[in-house]
Amino acid sequence: MRIVTVTTLAVGVLLGAVLIARSADAQVSPYRVQQRYNEATKGKDIDDWVRRMEEEDPRTRLEAVKSLGQSGEPDAIEHLIEAMADPDDAVKIKAIDYLGKLRATDATTIMVQKLFMRDTGDLEQQRILVALSRISDPKTIRPITEFLEQDSNPTTQGNAVYTLGEIGDASVIAPLQKLQVESTNPILARLAGEAVTKVNRRLSPATVAVTIPALEEDPKPGSGPPGVVGGR
Repeated sequence: MRIVTVTTLAVGVLLGAVLIARSADAQVSPYRVQQRYNEATKGKDIDDWVRRMEEEDPRTRLEAVKSLGQSGEPDAIEHLIEAMADPDDAVKIKAIDYLGKLRATDATTIMVQKLFMRDTGDLEQQRILVALSRISDPKTIRPITEFLEQDSNPTTQGNAVYTLGEIGDASVIAPLQKLQVESTNPILARLAGEAVTKVNRRLSPATVAVTIPALEEDPKPGSGPPGVVGGR
């Protein structure tokens, strides 16, 4: 009787341990299931994602672009640049967005070229301009200014104005002021004025740095510090 009791107790302990182990597995399994699903459907590394970029289904290519953009890997940038030539608009635009987020200066030359291409749609132009504002490559200032002067679409003009306000230097002030004065679109004129203010604000520290107290004339005897009359 005692042997049976001990045996039953041992079996109970063993079953309890198995149930606890299964319970622990159950707590981890949802993550593992999701991870395995992602690897199966989206790939697990750059090589997988690049292979998926060749698939016929644009949804698969879009997921590959997302995976490349979210990877944060420098090697992903060249493949995102290639994705800018994808025949599907959603894939192209997503690649442009990620290149902007990654501040990929290697992409700016192609972005500027696409900006002037006739077959580039308004939405793609807008996303390119937003991406360029994030990348902040000084080499793009002049072509964006030229684009602004040639473009006639108020929406894309507004994007160009915003981008110049974010990255522009002194060379953009005159074109922006001209647009502010001559534009018949009040919203565009306001955006141009705001962009000029942004640029001037960025340039102002360099101007202020020239007029430092050390370069001013020595104060006359009895005079106080600057801004105080009569030394009081």
